[in-house]
Amino acid sequence: MVEADREIIDVHSHCFTGRWHAEEVARGLESLRSAGLRKMAVLGLINTQLDRKAMWGLVPGYVENRGDPFFNEAEDLLELTRLTDQTLIPFVDTRHLAGDVSGVLQGYVEKGFKGIKGIYLADAGNDLGVQSVPDALGITLKQYHQREWEIFSFAQSHDLPLVYHMDARRHGDIMQALLDDFPRVRVDFAHLGIGRKAFRAIIERNMNVYTDIAGLLPHIQKDPVGYRDFIIHYADRVCFASDALLYQPGTVLAYIQVVKDLQLPEDIETRVFSGNPVRFLGRAVSR
Repeated sequence: MVEADREIIDVHSHCFTGRWHAEEVARGLESLRSAGLRKMAVLGLINTQLDRKAMWGLVPGYVENRGDPFFNEAEDLLELTRLTDQTLIPFVDTRHLAGDVSGVLQGYVEKGFKGIKGIYLADAGNDLGVQSVPDALGITLKQYHQREWEIFSFAQSHDLPLVYHMDARRHGDIMQALLDDFPRVRVDFAHLGIGRKAFRAIIERNMNVYTDIAGLLPHIQKDPVGYRDFIIHYADRVCFASDALLYQPGTVLAYIQVVKDLQLPEDIETRVFSGNPVRFLGRAVSR
């Protein structure tokens, strides 16, 4: 068990489970609270029109889905949030979103969602090895870009935190174009932008940009000095995150430990665990 000496907020985890696993989820969260976890942003999928096969097209094959087979996670995630005393912060995962973007998102916000998750999947050459959104939804690339711009617009205009998966190595120009159009959006480009070197130009130019360490555990363990240096250099931008599925508390504990193993200066470790997540999440962490 990892001993906690400060509050910890995980800004990037996933649902893939249902309310019928509430007791298992509660037990896992109790173990995480004893390790210092205060809040956990959980990204829940929504399904507005697709069948099961089409939904799986945008989900990596390694995922074990213990929730709704059609990935209608919204209501279950809200119920799990209630049952776990608001430890969870529900985010809308928009990868399958179709139709009226603003109207759909407004509906989920009114139900209790506190943030948005996006993922840039313009083609099949993405780092996840999944289908492109244009192919999955049967839309053009232009229509897809319109959808993503509307997601950023909604996040900015409603002061919602946006976790966004995008490869700075392949799409840095589009990443910057989104930020140019929405300079006030508070966005966490996950996984250190997927490429630290390419991402530096983005994080240095845009003051509202955050990032997280989700999914990078083996890479940090392989190159602790390089990742430690990056975190120290961008000490006000890097957030703690695990990329864990809601039924995987052990993964969150492993990420807590890997941060501690970096032996960051105490003030910077505190910023990574809680200070930066609080600034990124804004009202979502307190309401």
